[in-house]
Amino acid sequence: MKKYQKYWLCGIIGAVCFGIGDWLLGYVDPGIVSESLSVIKSGHGEGYDLIKITITLLLGAIGVPFLMLGSVKMADLVSDDRKKKAFRFWMALLPVGWLIIHFTVSFSICVYAWGVQHGMGEMAEQLAADIQHMLRPAQVVSYLFAGIPLVLLIVYVLRGKTSLKTRSQLFTPVLWMALLAGVKFFLPATPLSNGIDTFCMNAGLIIWFGYLLTVKAEPIPRRQK
Repeated sequence: MKKYQKYWLCGIIGAVCFGIGDWLLGYVDPGIVSESLSVIKSGHGEGYDLIKITITLLLGAIGVPFLMLGSVKMADLVSDDRKKKAFRFWMALLPVGWLIIHFTVSFSICVYAWGVQHGMGEMAEQLAADIQHMLRPAQVVSYLFAGIPLVLLIVYVLRGKTSLKTRSQLFTPVLWMALLAGVKFFLPATPLSNGIDTFCMNAGLIIWFGYLLTVKAEPIPRRQK
């Protein structure tokens, strides 16, 4: 399994790149600007440094190939050949969905922050809302690209279709994404709690790839069922 560790490490690097960008987007005052602007907070206004958007998108672009290497290689742990091929296809779409989500959120925040910082607060709010509405279909597709492979991972592990132990489900990304996303309900509304909320998706991947680095899960020989 040592030869696979480099791929799990690549997955961690990719998730860390995306995670840093998400933290830069999320570590802000979480005050509500408008009910229609779910990802835009009051901290994205006057004092928000737009260089954070540049860094976020740069790290996202750098992170895609690393996340792709780690994601696609997970298919080698699946037993059935047809399931393996399908899983590899969906896992290849995971980084694509990740990048689209990254871009659409960054774009909306950038438009709002730029408008507020140039004295067009009311117009910035309306424009950001219109842009979010325009990008929503792309976001729906991107969440499917990201969500389907992560759900398939849980299903295959639970059904014993991988070389991983069933208890591996305790480290699957979706579980940790949900747990960390729930932190905001127990902590005061602060930049820290909002940052954890935006970072949670990548944290789930980091925990999962970190777990794969520690276990002995050999790729299963090819066989048809």
